[in-house]
Amino acid sequence: MWAHWDHEVLPHWDPATAQKYPRDIRFEPPDCIHSPYYPLRGPYSSSSSELITQHLEDMAAHGIGVLVASWWGPRWRDGSHDTQLVNTDVRVEQVIRLIEATNSPVRVAFHLEPYEGRTKESVREDLEYLGGKYRDSPALLRYNGRPVYYVYDSYRLPASEWSQLLKPRDSSLSVRGTVADGFFLGLWLNQNDGEENLLPSGFEGFYTYFASDQVSYGSNPANWPRMLTWAQQHGLLFVPSIGPGYNDGKIRPWNRGATRPRDDGERYRRLWDIIRGLGLHFVSITSYNEWGEGTQIEPAVPRTAVRDCEYLDYEPNGPFLYMQITKEGSERLPPLKTSGGHAGGGGGGAGQEGKGGGGGGDGRPECKLDLGRCGR
Repeated sequence: MWAHWDHEVLPHWDPATAQKYPRDIRFEPPDCIHSPYYPLRGPYSSSSSELITQHLEDMAAHGIGVLVASWWGPRWRDGSHDTQLVNTDVRVEQVIRLIEATNSPVRVAFHLEPYEGRTKESVREDLEYLGGKYRDSPALLRYNGRPVYYVYDSYRLPASEWSQLLKPRDSSLSVRGTVADGFFLGLWLNQNDGEENLLPSGFEGFYTYFASDQVSYGSNPANWPRMLTWAQQHGLLFVPSIGPGYNDGKIRPWNRGATRPRDDGERYRRLWDIIRGLGLHFVSITSYNEWGEGTQIEPAVPRTAVRDCEYLDYEPNGPFLYMQITKEGSERLPPLKTSGGHAGGGGGGAGQEGKGGGGGGDGRPECKLDLGRCGR
């Protein structure tokens, strides 16, 4: 089985546009994969403890303090999976237990994914499950003493429902003061999301996720100074997301307008310069290993084309170019200490996608990690 490495080609939401592009394309790992790049480690399995250990060592050695693990709900609930029918609950636990066993300095935050049927009641159940299972784990990133949750596509639930969960005792669903409590970051997508969604929902902060500035208002660095000012005025934490580039043309051939070339690392360096210019302690990275969208900073190698499968690479700068840029950027972030725990400067993830964050108060970034990959 090669889950995700042979990811299906996704249709456009408009039927007229969708029929312009073939969908019956399947990839043939290990030679032909869904990514525009080929991993140094080959098409690996996220269930390998050896592989996870390598990822943790890779992150720690290059200044990433936190991985933001893609989590699709508890393993026992029907429908808690991604578009490739992968549930990551078991893998997330595996990562957390490995960190505990090895005393890795990397910490874990959760990226709550929008599984089918997500409701305020199911989210309450999710948070009680995660809080109960990991409440005492030293592997978790805690901000002001609470575990950190990035909520992807938070706008899919209305603010009136989020507020029942995130505001103090607005309803019996409130997580505040319970085992389900946490520090919650919503997604800023559109221009008015701050006033219309995030603030009335009760989120303590927000992030922007996307590695292409074409995708949303929030992902465009030109808007970050205004968003930062707004966050400061309302006492919220702003965690912008940066990435080395974007290229999902193999799985979304209709989305090439969102492609952003890497420019031999210069694009990524410019984004780190913007973060420093804003004086931010926090930054999230999209991604450590979202290979299908071409946002990964994980090492890649040149690969000879097989059939119609061609690959880009990081040459002439070598496989670790983006990890090295991450380390350089991380080292220049200011340190941050918070009560009840430490949080660092970035974002990342575990598995194929990852956000990373600071651990130990030393301003390291968070990186998104995708845990849904399987290799033969």
